[in-house]
Amino acid sequence: MNLKQTVYFMTLVGALAGLVCWLLVAFLSDVISLPTWGSVTIYAAIMGALISGLTVAFADKWTSEKVVPNWVAVGALLGLIAGVLTGGLYLLAGARLSAATSPKVVTITIWLLAGGLIGVATGLRWASVNALRAFHSFIGGLFGGGLGGLVFAQLGEQPFAQAFAYMLIGSGITLGVTLAPVLLSDGVLQFISSGDPRAQNKYGSPRQEWVVQDGDNLVIGSQSAGMTATVYAQDVHIYVPDAMVGPRHAVLFAKNKRFYIQLHPDNAGPLGQPLEPLQLGNDNIVGTREVRDGDEIIVGQTLLRFSTRRKQADYGAEIEGRPR
Repeated sequence: MNLKQTVYFMTLVGALAGLVCWLLVAFLSDVISLPTWGSVTIYAAIMGALISGLTVAFADKWTSEKVVPNWVAVGALLGLIAGVLTGGLYLLAGARLSAATSPKVVTITIWLLAGGLIGVATGLRWASVNALRAFHSFIGGLFGGGLGGLVFAQLGEQPFAQAFAYMLIGSGITLGVTLAPVLLSDGVLQFISSGDPRAQNKYGSPRQEWVVQDGDNLVIGSQSAGMTATVYAQDVHIYVPDAMVGPRHAVLFAKNKRFYIQLHPDNAGPLGQPLEPLQLGNDNIVGTREVRDGDEIIVGQTLLRFSTRRKQADYGAEIEGRPR
């Protein structure tokens, strides 16, 4: 799906997480009585686990071959830890904050912190691509959590109002986490067409898009998520289910606001020749080539197009690259 659709659906995922969180909170409130810091910890932990777990599950469903249960579990665990940290910060500073300001400001601050920490937990999924992505998710989570907290503080104690507020908090956090990389993107790689029906059916309508940011190191390949041995991150970041695309086919990376494509070492023969086709325009790629706005990349039987709003210099078509 394109980037606008990704932001839209991930916002719905956050709203779903918020609704489920409210249902669990309402149930727990009737069963146990907790001090304020305990309530903050449990509520933020539930929200964090739901948002991070569901974000991983839905993102993999759209961009990979399958949902990997252990990745979802790790995402939920990291989100839960983010919620516990929120409760810990409140325990340390909540009394002073409550004495210094109004309850509404306290509520907004709590959800702002929770949003930022949940954003980091979610963004860690892409830390292997670019460490700055976790920071961008933190900023997006801060914004979404603070906005949701503002609405939560204004709506009062009515049950349906609280349900709506929880949904806004969840959608605000996922909106911020998803939108931040899109707004800060330096380039976009778009699927155009493929001679392999699997790739065409998966990405053809609507056309799939991938964000490219400065500092990214994105592996393009056909290795499925089920073949990945990592605990949380993906080995292949741009998954192309094409029979003529190698498991790790190529690397698209950005450095100093310029963009490059090169063969992955796994797709290179003893003399450096490609084992599976890789072209930039009409040229076969052997070393490293700079990618410019409007360039078309052919991997196997699949055509991709790169676009960027960045102004690019006219020098240096090749640099030494280090694919992962």
